[in-house]
Amino acid sequence: MKQLPREIHKHIRARTYIGSSSLGVSDGLVTNLAFLSGFAAATSNLDIIRIAGVASMLAGSISMFFAGIIAGRSEYELYQADAKREAGEIEEEPEEEKNELREFYIAKGLTRDQAGSVVEKIASNKAKFLEDILMHELHVHRARIPNPIKAGVVIGLSFLAGALIPLGPFLLLRTKVDSLIGASLLSPIFLFSVGAWRGHVVGRKFWKTGLETLGIGLAAALILYLIGLSFGFF
Repeated sequence: MKQLPREIHKHIRARTYIGSSSLGVSDGLVTNLAFLSGFAAATSNLDIIRIAGVASMLAGSISMFFAGIIAGRSEYELYQADAKREAGEIEEEPEEEKNELREFYIAKGLTRDQAGSVVEKIASNKAKFLEDILMHELHVHRARIPNPIKAGVVIGLSFLAGALIPLGPFLLLRTKVDSLIGASLLSPIFLFSVGAWRGHVVGRKFWKTGLETLGIGLAAALILYLIGLSFGFF
């Protein structure tokens, strides 16, 4: 039995969830770092800061979990609506749909006869015809739609992991000052790492995406710290 040639260039696995996990970690880290910075500036009670930080982390994780489910469901429902509409058009105006698909293949470099043969072959299978129309006309494919539950779990757990990074020093260290210093040293490293990882995955320069994420996170933390400091004066 002849073996198929091995794939030389690896595809990005679980690409559907990479954006969600990157967003979740970054959002969790930035949100809780900014929240803890602002809260620490407003009060000197470390126990209150810890409770508030844990509450913020859990609330954000649960919120992101359900947001991921809703986003995934919405995307699936939009796909279903598009598929239903296009299936109706195929039934009512098959020649017009064939012509649209034919023009797409001609634009790709096929001759009119070649494009016509390809389209007639595809159109003989209604499921494949609909799939081709959705993919080339609307740029949607069922395989690219994330599972809503998985999307929610990924982004929720990613937020939890990100939020735990700046919270860790507040839970482990004994004073507010030490906790702030620990979070200030630890969080930028992870912010840069998350951005660099995202850049590596999508093919951008890792240091550029790392610095972008780092800059956004530090700016948010500084703004919230100054706001909290102003409340502390009242």
